[in-house]
Amino acid sequence: MKINQLKFGIYLSYISLFVTNITNLILTPFIIRNLGQSEYGLYMLIGAFVGYIAVLDFGLSNTTIRFVAKYRVENDKKGEENFLFSTFILYSIISLIVLVVGFVMFINLDNIFRNSLTLGEIQIAKVMFIILVINLALTLPMNLFTGIITAYEKFVFPRVLTISRMLVRTIVILILLSLGYKAIAIVTVDAILNLLMMLISIAYVFLKLNVRIRFHGIDKSIFKEIFSYSFLIFISVIVDQFYWKIGHLVLGVISSTSEVAIFAIGMVVAQYFITFSTAISGVFLPKITKMVVNKASSEELTDLLIKTGRLQFVILGLVLGGFILFGRKFILLWAGPGYGYSWIIALLVMIPLLVVLTQTIGISILQSKNMHGFRAIAYLCISIVNLFISIYLAKLYGSVGAAVGTTLSLIFGNIVAMNIYYHVKVGLNIPRFYKELLSGLLISLISSIAVGAVLLLIPSSSWIILVIQCVLYGIIYLLIMWLFGMNNYEKQLFLNEFRNIKRVNNVI
Repeated sequence: MKINQLKFGIYLSYISLFVTNITNLILTPFIIRNLGQSEYGLYMLIGAFVGYIAVLDFGLSNTTIRFVAKYRVENDKKGEENFLFSTFILYSIISLIVLVVGFVMFINLDNIFRNSLTLGEIQIAKVMFIILVINLALTLPMNLFTGIITAYEKFVFPRVLTISRMLVRTIVILILLSLGYKAIAIVTVDAILNLLMMLISIAYVFLKLNVRIRFHGIDKSIFKEIFSYSFLIFISVIVDQFYWKIGHLVLGVISSTSEVAIFAIGMVVAQYFITFSTAISGVFLPKITKMVVNKASSEELTDLLIKTGRLQFVILGLVLGGFILFGRKFILLWAGPGYGYSWIIALLVMIPLLVVLTQTIGISILQSKNMHGFRAIAYLCISIVNLFISIYLAKLYGSVGAAVGTTLSLIFGNIVAMNIYYHVKVGLNIPRFYKELLSGLLISLISSIAVGAVLLLIPSSSWIILVIQCVLYGIIYLLIMWLFGMNNYEKQLFLNEFRNIKRVNNVI
């Protein structure tokens, strides 16, 4: 029986999302308690630091998805093979650049962190750094193969692989930390699993999809197309690093690893929030590319933006409302008493993200139309401003100050600037989007939070009480959203999916 890859890709995305979040919810406090706040902050700091080298992917992964999907629509097998060969050569060059850049940064780690890290912390940081850089150089080419798999709209395999990796990682790390190993062991486990993922993905592409990477002659136009498309995505990736990792780096240089740890926990929660939206939007790029190639109208693309945006709002609203009410209690139970400010940091980021994440399909539309240049440039400019704001505020208010810089970037970059561009240049009907998005949904969210606030009267100092409060709030939210927020299409969609759960499970 042929599996509907798009449909099951979304199902498995949410299964993957559930497994990832549950395992991280279990693993993160275990890591914090075994490493201590200082070494946990160091672990997050070096991960963020290496993330700036990871941007040397230059956006080739998304470029692969876009161009392979295009070649498939045009049934140009020869063009696809030549494109993949050119991209593989570029990845090989990038891996060499990563090693060179990593070496330069490695020999300067003492100078970079001399005012914030102890000598012992710097030695641990060096070991983690070299492991991560070598692993990055070896696994960067895997992005080519994961891009091919996505472009061929095979969403089931990579998500099953991701779920398996997460489960294995959790079990191994729990065992190693129980035996007394520390941050270096975690980094080593991740490196080994990344290599295994790369090898399995390569085998799937060659043996299952029968994709070939062949040289059919030098075509300068291919490199021109690759660079013109991927360069702007590369800028976007740099911007993402500024958004989500600059606070780690700023605090690591001017403050302490403890402040990094507090900031990191808040941002980890925000990243969980983001994954709820990308689970849907992540499987739509090939479909949107086909719509653009087939000259879909702006109104048709707006309809898709509205449909996915409303569904995302319903899901994200449940998470945000619950976190507003019970987030501080959750973090104190989960991470420990030293992380109270992490709740404020997470909220500062999550509230504007509720708006931003309803438009993640818009990014895919820009990529499909090759119109993501403005987003990249605008975000880059705002991110540079964010850097200076974060440095200034972090000196005054520590981790909370760094979070304010990220919040301002989200508001002025992701919301104000991008909505103007979507409407004026891309042709998406943004006023209609907001009118239909917020119709019934916003008031339902606010009402559910107001009603759910009654649950705060229940004394809660344990996980059991907190879980009961969250479940009760979930019932309140879904009831109010069903009665006053969701439209007939959305109600029918949820009813149909509920009725098909048994059939879906049988097929999977």
